[in-house]
Amino acid sequence: MHRFRTALLMASSASALLAQAPQFDVIPVAATATDLVSYEWIAGASRPLRQQTLIGANHMTGLVGRTLHALELRRNAANEVYQGGTLALTVTLSIAPHAPLQATNAFVNNIGANAVQVFSGSLTLPTSPATTSATVPWTANNILRIPFTTPFLYLGGPLCIDVVGTPVAGQNANWWMADAMFEDIAGTRTNLGGGCGAYGGPNHEWSNVAERSLLPGAYARFFAFGPPLSFGLAAFGTKAPVGIPMSALGFPSGPGCDLMLGSVDALFLEMFEPETHPGLLARGGMAEVRIKIPADPSVFGATLSTQWLEWSQMATSNAIEWTVASAIPTLDMALLEGHPQEATGELTVHLAHVVRFESQ
Repeated sequence: MHRFRTALLMASSASALLAQAPQFDVIPVAATATDLVSYEWIAGASRPLRQQTLIGANHMTGLVGRTLHALELRRNAANEVYQGGTLALTVTLSIAPHAPLQATNAFVNNIGANAVQVFSGSLTLPTSPATTSATVPWTANNILRIPFTTPFLYLGGPLCIDVVGTPVAGQNANWWMADAMFEDIAGTRTNLGGGCGAYGGPNHEWSNVAERSLLPGAYARFFAFGPPLSFGLAAFGTKAPVGIPMSALGFPSGPGCDLMLGSVDALFLEMFEPETHPGLLARGGMAEVRIKIPADPSVFGATLSTQWLEWSQMATSNAIEWTVASAIPTLDMALLEGHPQEATGELTVHLAHVVRFESQ
């Protein structure tokens, strides 16, 4: 009986120690020991930045019912030394109200009702040695470790990691890049011409669309350049067989100003925001339109055209015919980043940090 009790106590003690042992989970799991194909900024390492990472529930199944105690970001593999620095971070975790592909570009919309601030304070980025191997270990000189002062009990669902970072004056880590996953998916664009006016160089190509934003689940990004503080009208419709001079339609426009749309299905009025960087003043102010593309196969290969009219010059931009990619990103993660004082940011559904959680 005595031997039985002793064995039982030893088994109970071993179980207790096992239950308390930390567990480390890398997301995506393919990055556990291998550097992935891209890299991404760390908030606050070199400039003020807010980053939200949404992680799909499928990545988190091994963490259900466990308490998260720390988050780590690993440097990407590169044959260069990363100089260290100091940054101030505030980190909040919550269960997002939607999956990554349904994320919005408004920070507040991706935060769940159970938000918990798990860390706030200063951290040191280590000076990290160069590496020529695709295997980058999770050692102290290769990672930014964020220890949680308030642990987070994960009970399932898509996780939202909300990070606000601010550099410490004189202690910037100007180039310390974290490993990231990237899916090589993009839509396509064709320049239809029809531009005129004072911007866009000799071909007057002053409008464009970001091809990697033409993804199901992403925000398609259309932008144009024009006189600062003037207004541009972005028209969306179908491509015309031939261009029509704007002067023939009664607009006081000069030669080369051609309407390249056969129909106009939507209009957006946007201001050309002034540029502040001295080296970019010549390109003019920038106006943007962002449209959420549904994460649904019904939009695969959808095609439209976009052309801008700048009001003060009565000048048309070059028209762009664009097509949505014929695949939905499978990363099941999303990254939203922007300035901490802005309500919205740039959303990507094909790029996200590699992260490692410590849990018990």
